[in-house]
Amino acid sequence: MIRRLAAAAAFLTVVLIVAGGVVTNTDSGLACPDWPTCFGSALPKMEGSVAVEHTHRLIATAVGLLTVALVLLALRRAKQGRLAAVVAGISVFTLGASFWAGHVKYVSGAAPLAGVALVLFGYACFGAAIAQAREADGKLSIAALALVMFQGLLGGLTVLYRLPTLVLVMHLGTSMLFLSLMLVIAVTQDSGLRLQTPGLKPQGQELRGVELRGPELRGVTPRGQELPAASRALLWLTTAAVYFQIVLGATVRHTGAGLVCTDLPYCRGALWPTGVHPMVHLHMAHRAFAFVVLAMVAWSSVKVAREVRGTVRVLALLAPALVLVQILLGVLTILTFKDLAPLTAHLFVGALLLAAFVSLLALTRVADAERVGLAQIASA
Repeated sequence: MIRRLAAAAAFLTVVLIVAGGVVTNTDSGLACPDWPTCFGSALPKMEGSVAVEHTHRLIATAVGLLTVALVLLALRRAKQGRLAAVVAGISVFTLGASFWAGHVKYVSGAAPLAGVALVLFGYACFGAAIAQAREADGKLSIAALALVMFQGLLGGLTVLYRLPTLVLVMHLGTSMLFLSLMLVIAVTQDSGLRLQTPGLKPQGQELRGVELRGPELRGVTPRGQELPAASRALLWLTTAAVYFQIVLGATVRHTGAGLVCTDLPYCRGALWPTGVHPMVHLHMAHRAFAFVVLAMVAWSSVKVAREVRGTVRVLALLAPALVLVQILLGVLTILTFKDLAPLTAHLFVGALLLAAFVSLLALTRVADAERVGLAQIASA
């Protein structure tokens, strides 16, 4: 059930990311002038840009509710019902403080310092709750709940502060991190994969180098197809590069740099124009780094595909194709002068590419012999 909830949340998060792209690409971000309500109502008249913006908010609410259910189920399975009740209380407290601060900001024009302090206190309580969770699934679920609430708070700030660039970029970056967390939880619940909780010794059994199985050992032992340490390191680097490229693309979009260069493959007649506005260099950096990502994805995919089998191998071989499609959509975005379809698809494929590499990380692990050797070197 945890796997299904996490998978459903991951799927809805992709839908949410695409819906957020449509909000931005149709200039609907300020269709609702207030937050968390829209024109003072939880259910405004769904017409035009209001329908686009408020649908995005409703999808975000559904993602949040799925995450709450995930936390409660994970903690119930770990027999931590009291902690589940505490996390529910923290969530209500933090949301209430956020909504109150947002309302005051909308009405008075200034965010109350007391509201900000209360929200920060709520997130400190989330940190304490994560430390109290026994299983890794519970820790990740609570972290995901805090993250999705932070994402919602950033969404509110984009409205209340009239679309500030930094907040908009952070909003997308946070959504990609949340998607990654949901995928890790979903994938590690499948096919016997389990996350490791350091120091946990279920039913008195030692975990050092021993593979343990059984329903009582959920959330304890990491499983997955083995990879050389170098291949795993390359996977981590490639995943980080993909994430950085997504954030860089969001910066290009939200600073209005998407069409500062309209010729291809050059920009204003040069591969790297000089004496131009910094946004031109930002745009070209996004173009150039796309080829860095392509090279890293191709390299890591070939290395991983040689070492694994089944679904993991399919994911590894699919990744380079996703990058090529992503580059093509980027070209079409420029050639069509940011038409809605290729621009939104560009964001969608970027999310799929990140999802593929996060899944590859979750489905693999360093070979046991190499892990033991690295541990011995580190302890020497």
